[in-house]
Amino acid sequence: MNPAVSILNVSDGDTKLIFDTDKPVERERAARIITDMLRRGYAIMAYIGNNKDGEATYKRATGFDAATAEYLITGLSPEEETAIAEQLGLQPPPKAKGRRGRRVTRVPAQSVPAIASARAARGSARESW
Repeated sequence: MNPAVSILNVSDGDTKLIFDTDKPVERERAARIITDMLRRGYAIMAYIGNNKDGEATYKRATGFDAATAEYLITGLSPEEETAIAEQLGLQPPPKAKGRRGRRVTRVPAQSVPAIASARAARGSARESW
Protein backbone atom coordinates (compact mmCIF):
# COMPACT_ATOMS: atom_id res chain seq x y z
CA MET A 1 0.00 0.00 0.00
CA ASN A 2 1.42 3.37 -1.00
CA PRO A 3 0.84 6.20 1.45
CA ALA A 4 -1.60 8.90 0.42
CA VAL A 5 -2.51 12.36 1.61
CA SER A 6 -5.99 13.50 0.62
CA ILE A 7 -5.78 17.27 0.13
CA LEU A 8 -9.07 19.06 0.66
CA ASN A 9 -9.26 22.12 -1.57
CA VAL A 10 -12.26 24.38 -1.92
CA SER A 11 -11.31 26.25 -5.10
CA ASP A 12 -9.59 23.55 -7.18
CA GLY A 13 -11.33 20.45 -5.88
CA ASP A 14 -9.85 17.70 -3.76
CA THR A 15 -6.60 16.03 -4.84
CA LYS A 16 -4.50 13.15 -3.58
CA LEU A 17 -0.74 12.96 -3.08
CA ILE A 18 0.43 9.36 -3.51
CA PHE A 19 4.09 8.38 -3.14
CA ASP A 20 6.24 5.28 -2.80
CA THR A 21 8.40 5.34 0.33
CA ASP A 22 10.86 2.91 -1.28
CA LYS A 23 11.72 5.44 -4.01
CA PRO A 24 13.95 8.23 -2.63
CA VAL A 25 12.93 10.75 -5.31
CA GLU A 26 9.21 10.30 -4.58
CA ARG A 27 9.81 10.35 -0.82
CA GLU A 28 11.80 13.62 -1.07
CA ARG A 29 9.16 15.21 -3.32
CA ALA A 30 6.40 14.24 -0.89
CA ALA A 31 8.45 15.60 2.03
CA ARG A 32 8.88 18.95 0.26
CA ILE A 33 5.15 19.17 -0.48
CA ILE A 34 4.05 18.12 3.02
CA THR A 35 6.58 20.42 4.74
CA ASP A 36 5.47 23.33 2.55
CA MET A 37 1.83 22.65 3.37
CA LEU A 38 2.61 22.62 7.10
CA ARG A 39 4.50 25.89 6.78
CA ARG A 40 1.51 27.45 4.99
CA GLY A 41 -0.82 26.48 7.83
CA TYR A 42 -2.42 23.28 6.54
CA ALA A 43 -3.62 20.82 9.16
CA ILE A 44 -2.38 17.34 8.28
CA MET A 45 -4.28 14.70 10.20
CA ALA A 46 -2.88 11.15 10.27
CA TYR A 47 -5.39 8.34 10.78
CA ILE A 48 -4.13 6.12 13.58
CA GLY A 49 -7.02 3.71 14.03
CA ASN A 50 -10.31 3.49 15.85
CA ASN A 51 -10.90 4.26 19.51
CA LYS A 52 -12.75 2.00 21.96
CA ASP A 53 -16.11 3.24 20.64
CA GLY A 54 -15.18 2.37 17.05
CA GLU A 55 -14.79 6.00 16.00
CA ALA A 56 -11.91 6.96 13.70
CA THR A 57 -9.01 8.64 15.49
CA TYR A 58 -6.81 11.23 13.80
CA LYS A 59 -3.78 13.04 15.22
CA ARG A 60 -2.30 16.25 13.84
CA ALA A 61 1.15 15.93 12.26
CA THR A 62 3.56 18.75 13.04
CA GLY A 63 6.28 17.61 10.65
CA PHE A 64 7.45 14.97 8.20
CA ASP A 65 10.81 13.16 8.18
CA ALA A 66 11.89 12.54 4.58
CA ALA A 67 14.65 10.10 5.54
CA THR A 68 12.26 7.68 7.25
CA ALA A 69 8.93 8.74 5.63
CA GLU A 70 7.28 9.31 9.00
CA TYR A 71 4.78 11.86 10.25
CA LEU A 72 5.95 13.65 13.39
CA ILE A 73 3.28 14.13 16.04
CA THR A 74 4.08 16.12 19.20
CA GLY A 75 2.41 16.60 22.54
CA LEU A 76 0.93 13.13 23.07
CA SER A 77 0.68 11.59 26.50
CA PRO A 78 2.62 8.34 27.16
CA GLU A 79 -0.72 6.49 27.17
CA GLU A 80 -1.61 7.88 23.73
CA GLU A 81 1.83 6.94 22.37
CA THR A 82 1.42 3.38 23.63
CA ALA A 83 -2.11 3.11 22.18
CA ILE A 84 -0.89 4.33 18.78
CA ALA A 85 1.99 1.84 18.81
CA GLU A 86 -0.42 -1.00 19.63
CA GLN A 87 -2.93 0.00 16.94
CA LEU A 88 -0.23 0.27 14.25
CA GLY A 89 1.72 -2.80 15.37
CA LEU A 90 4.85 -0.77 16.23
CA GLN A 91 7.30 -1.08 19.11
CA PRO A 92 6.06 0.78 22.20
CA PRO A 93 7.97 4.02 22.85
CA PRO A 94 10.76 3.92 25.45
CA LYS A 95 10.04 5.28 28.90
CA ALA A 96 10.89 8.97 29.20
CA LYS A 97 13.97 9.76 31.28
CA GLY A 98 15.11 13.03 32.76
CA ARG A 99 13.44 16.34 31.94
CA ARG A 100 9.95 16.43 30.59
CA GLY A 101 9.78 17.93 27.16
CA ARG A 102 7.70 17.73 24.05
CA ARG A 103 8.14 14.19 22.90
CA VAL A 104 7.81 13.39 19.23
CA THR A 105 5.88 10.31 18.14
CA ARG A 106 6.84 8.95 14.72
CA VAL A 107 4.08 7.38 12.66
CA PRO A 108 5.15 5.65 9.42
CA ALA A 109 3.42 7.19 6.39
CA GLN A 110 3.36 3.71 4.84
CA SER A 111 0.92 2.50 7.51
CA VAL A 112 -1.59 5.39 7.72
CA PRO A 113 -3.62 7.54 5.34
CA ALA A 114 -3.73 11.27 6.03
CA ILE A 115 -6.01 14.22 5.30
CA ALA A 116 -4.73 17.77 4.68
CA SER A 117 -6.94 20.81 5.04
CA ALA A 118 -6.06 24.46 4.45
CA ARG A 119 -7.11 27.12 6.94
CA ALA A 120 -9.81 28.43 4.60
CA ALA A 121 -11.40 24.99 4.43
CA ARG A 122 -11.57 24.77 8.24
CA GLY A 123 -13.55 27.98 8.72
CA SER A 124 -12.61 31.48 9.70
CA ALA A 125 -12.92 31.20 13.49
CA ARG A 126 -9.63 30.49 15.25
CA GLU A 127 -11.39 27.99 17.54
CA SER A 128 -12.13 25.78 14.51
CA TRP A 129 -8.45 25.06 13.93
